[in-house]
Amino acid sequence: MPAKPSFLLHLSGIALLALLAGACSTSDEPAPEAASTPPAKTSLDDGTALLPVQDEDPSPDAFSLSLEARESEVTYGASPPTKVWTYNGTVPGPLIEAKVGDRLTVKFTNKLPEPTTIHWHGIRLPAAMDGTLAMQQPIEPGASFTYEFTLKDAGLFWFHPHMRSDIQVQKGLYGTIRVRGQAEPEADDERVLVLDDVRLKADGSLAEYLDDEARMMGREGNTILVNGKQTPTLRFRPGALVRLRLVNTANGRFFNLKLAGASFRVIGTDGGLIPGPHDAEQVLMSPGERYDLLVRMPASPGTLELTSEPYERGHDSGKNPPLKVATFSVEQEPVGRTLPLPAAGPAPERLPDGPADFSLNLDEKVMPDGVVFTINDAVFPDVPSLMAPLGSTRVFEVNNKSEMDHPFHLHGFFFQILARNGQPEPADALLNKDTIIVPMKSSLKLVARFDEPGMWMYHCHILEHAEHGMMGEIHVE
Repeated sequence: MPAKPSFLLHLSGIALLALLAGACSTSDEPAPEAASTPPAKTSLDDGTALLPVQDEDPSPDAFSLSLEARESEVTYGASPPTKVWTYNGTVPGPLIEAKVGDRLTVKFTNKLPEPTTIHWHGIRLPAAMDGTLAMQQPIEPGASFTYEFTLKDAGLFWFHPHMRSDIQVQKGLYGTIRVRGQAEPEADDERVLVLDDVRLKADGSLAEYLDDEARMMGREGNTILVNGKQTPTLRFRPGALVRLRLVNTANGRFFNLKLAGASFRVIGTDGGLIPGPHDAEQVLMSPGERYDLLVRMPASPGTLELTSEPYERGHDSGKNPPLKVATFSVEQEPVGRTLPLPAAGPAPERLPDGPADFSLNLDEKVMPDGVVFTINDAVFPDVPSLMAPLGSTRVFEVNNKSEMDHPFHLHGFFFQILARNGQPEPADALLNKDTIIVPMKSSLKLVARFDEPGMWMYHCHILEHAEHGMMGEIHVE
């Protein structure tokens, strides 16, 4: 089949550099809501489902919950118990289920021994609710803060701290939000899969601090997790069309996913459903990215292995062996129907092209106190702020001067890719993203509409890189 636009997807074994992105409009107004078709009740219990959080507001267009960050203890596989930090006592934290247009209210209490915040990754919201120190005071131990905002876009989003995020996320502070929109694709089963890894010591404790060599690549753990379980077995019925909602919450690991014996139909990513669903044998996910996939299970019982295949993201990382992520067990009676695969999805508004307003050069260097990561040769907080008038559309070049890939994340807005290494993006690759890989020694030309005032962060989403300098701010007023 001809190559479809994708982001570092391997179609028929050929690696393509293209954009996968959300297809929601960048308008401030939420789309009118219509009832969506829920998945058929064919899910088999395998102990991996995320725990949904209870809605405390009876109103039909509001969702309210209490969220508490606190210390706890979990067991990862056969390792001794690990002391972790949690949202409401679980790793990952609870799954928030809502719909476009809902007013989300999160009554948050910090029971941790240090300050924290919550950043709502990928959600378009007021800057005061974004959870960064540019717009919010730290939430001290024992203190509370209420986050409140309207959910404008359908898709899978996630939340995590934006203080010492390399440490606090590694300890277990992350959760997911699934926002339903209009005309959700029909599937026999739907799973939210949170991909992560942790670096455990022999006694089960977390290895918190990294040497320069490990910091260079970002934290890569020795224990692969799916929904907090080490390489679990997921159960499905023969012939089922399964919708997989994936998020990579790891500090530094890229997941280059392959499901032996089946292919993926890519139907969405960061911003929601995409206009051109297409097939892929492998899907590459950097930290912070989300993907929405359909997989048709084999007609007969058996097992499929979900692996992360080698990928060269710099410093000879492509020589690493494949890693087992999970086992798909196909069992019991067939579903008894064959749902069609979608061939088209909604198209986003096209943002205008033009000369670059900003140029961002990403790089790294070794300083006397260790390796640091730079933007325009500066280390945050000494990176000069960018200025964007409220309501303006701004084009920016992101140039990766370094010897490794960097996932670029923009808070509060979706962006579109205009060009790669000076070559215009194909017209059918028009998509919205909030996180995207900038490959080593390459450049991307991006465009975003800045329609919400405040100070907004952008940074590499390898958390060790962000916390050691590769972060900046855009002032919208």
